[in-house]
Amino acid sequence: MYPVVWSSFFRLAKNMSTVKGMVLVAGTTYRITRVAPGVYDVTRILDDERVGRFQAGPPLEVVEAHSIQESLLREIGRAAVQAAKTSWMGRITLP
Repeated sequence: MYPVVWSSFFRLAKNMSTVKGMVLVAGTTYRITRVAPGVYDVTRILDDERVGRFQAGPPLEVVEAHSIQESLLREIGRAAVQAAKTSWMGRITLP
């Protein structure tokens, strides 16, 4: 009985997203949540609305923007990277 419970728990925990922190851009606070390696959701704290998603690059890339301009989402992503709110992922380019 226990192995089934633990395997279910670890499978659930593996699929959960991780909140990496908050950033303040243009007077508004946003929550940065890691949803996949190098991919982050951005949620506006004021109304708890998901406003977009970015990939931490390199280069930083806006994946989708919902209720804000793409340039603002890029600025939020840049602030998150500069404030170390994203996880560093070593990327090796093979010849």
